[in-house]
Amino acid sequence: MTTQPSSHPFSPALAITGLRRAYGARTVIDGLNLRIERGEFIALLGESGCGKTTLLRAVAGLDPIDGGHIAGPRRPAVVFQEHRLLPWDTLWKNVALGLPGPDVRARAAAALAEVGLGDRLDDWPRNLSGGQAQRVALARALVQAPQLLLLDEPFAALDALTRIRMHDLVRELVARHRPGVLLVTHDVDEAIALADRILVMRDGRLAFEHRPAAGETEATRARLLAELGVARHKLAV
Repeated sequence: MTTQPSSHPFSPALAITGLRRAYGARTVIDGLNLRIERGEFIALLGESGCGKTTLLRAVAGLDPIDGGHIAGPRRPAVVFQEHRLLPWDTLWKNVALGLPGPDVRARAAAALAEVGLGDRLDDWPRNLSGGQAQRVALARALVQAPQLLLLDEPFAALDALTRIRMHDLVRELVARHRPGVLLVTHDVDEAIALADRILVMRDGRLAFEHRPAAGETEATRARLLAELGVARHKLAV
């Protein structure tokens, strides 16, 4: 079992081979293979408990693995459902947390400007809305110029309109910075809106793959819901 950094300019953002993760006698991830190219946006769907978050945590280096290989950056950027901002630091200091090199404040300011908060450098997290706090979390992730960006349901707690605005922002930022992206979500429409490739995880493995195409939103939604075990008539109840 190994986790290996990948720094070659032509290597993928992430390459997973034969990944296994177990909790005692319960195997959560079983022989999983996954490759994400740089600039590719992957959305991962699946029922609760299928192993989605366990996979993301393993890739982030937050959980050990029991078998297989993960080849990717040593420290991928991660945005969680909770913004995890430090309340005692200003916004620019939150963005600059752990940022190496010179001109840290200027780089943090540029990242905040990218997410529309360039005039709030010295403000405090307590003064932000939920959407604004997640914008700061995105700035903190992208200021590192990551090869791989992990998104763990970062928009789940936001209202519908704010979520749509965040989707637009994420699309713009990913197109500009070109990291590989792995989004864990329960939202089928979010996956369709954002991803180049949608994967459905079941019983610890990737059971289904689909590439959304323009004009096929309804057909894609129906197929994904079927893969997730949700019948269309249940949605109308």
